Amino acid sequence: MNLAEISFIIMLAVMGVFYLMFIRPARKEQDRQENTIRDLREGDEIETTSGFIGVVTKIETPEEGPVHITLDFGNGLEIRALTTSVLRRLSSAEEREGQPEETQQEAEEASPPRKA
Repeated sequence: MNLAEISFIIMLAVMGVFYLMFIRPARKEQDRQENTIRDLREGDEIETTSGFIGVVTKIETPEEGPVHITLDFGNGLEIRALTTSVLRRLSSAEEREGQPEETQQEAEEASPPRKA
């Protein structure tokens, strides 16, 4: 092997390591985020990228532009947001419906209030 072949092999190895360490994990995270947004339903409890926890009450899909969701944060506070602000889904509507109403209220009361 001459010097040019060795340099080429080293360059390919560096590119492979770069792909495995940076590009592949970023793609997996992006796919997970897209799946979370695609699977959102009304009644799902989500956490936003800002750290707020709310329940999806409405999903608006315009013909053009980004998808908007309306989030209920309790006490009648509803905010419209873009789906890109969704960090993760905490519980689905089916899981929340499966719990008795008393258990839902107890869980909400037991969680400490978040400070901004």
